[in-house]
Amino acid sequence: MAPHYQLPELAAMPVPSLTGRFLAHNRHSRVDRAFFAADLYFGAKRLTMPTLVQAALLAGVNRTYAFWATKPQAQRARAEIEAGLIPLVPTAPARTNGNGTLHPVVSDAGIDDAELMHIANLVGADRWLAAAIAAGH
Repeated sequence: MAPHYQLPELAAMPVPSLTGRFLAHNRHSRVDRAFFAADLYFGAKRLTMPTLVQAALLAGVNRTYAFWATKPQAQRARAEIEAGLIPLVPTAPARTNGNGTLHPVVSDAGIDDAELMHIANLVGADRWLAAAIAAGH
């Protein structure tokens, strides 16, 4: 019986990788970077350890949302956040207005967007902004 030679399967061969840090900070030409992209696309190279900005771009979210998802409290409450029971980005705490008095950050005062738009159209942009500035002082 003759010994058989078998080529290794492609899946068993390691795929070279490019790290996210390398891609973000390399000083190669635009043409070289285009070929890095082509290598990633064709599977000739694999992206490892992408930066948070790269991961956010690939996932289709902004970097702030991706940042909050990396927090330990978000990881612990992931199931509740994904179910929509609690927000990913925590609400902002009450803040001072400069003279020591606290003004809570109110995201919804019970007025719907249509009503706010109606008021803005009635009074005009200048009056609306002047009132918002006056309310902040």
